[in-house]
Amino acid sequence: MAVSGTVAASTPTPLQLTTVAKWVRRTTLVVAVVAGLWFFLKFGTQWVPAGMHTVPKIPAGSWVIVDRWASGLRVGSDVFIDTPHGELLSRITELREHEVMIAHPAEYSGYGDSAEFGPLPRENVRSTIVVVFSPNGK
Repeated sequence: MAVSGTVAASTPTPLQLTTVAKWVRRTTLVVAVVAGLWFFLKFGTQWVPAGMHTVPKIPAGSWVIVDRWASGLRVGSDVFIDTPHGELLSRITELREHEVMIAHPAEYSGYGDSAEFGPLPRENVRSTIVVVFSPNGK
């Protein structure tokens, strides 16, 4: 003879709302952490160095958000790229399978581009510009 309360219920218990809420909360946390990590790895910020007047619409001293993977690379993209003159802000004028050509849209920038040193390896592209915050607020 069983004592009351010690026998297993003959019907399964319904799903508890608190159990569902805990599961949703944990799933949301995992998704948020994964999305945050992806965003941190893909995007970053960088300052345009003082004196770098290679792209007129991005003045020196601007703070920019960059795509570190350069996943949106195309002709006309403003990029940070390693050149024989160091890392420069420039614009892609020609895109080949393994090479890129760059040109500075600003006249008399003082820096060389592909007209001077030829095409550069595609791996030299460090990042593409996504958003520009200019120092004068325009």
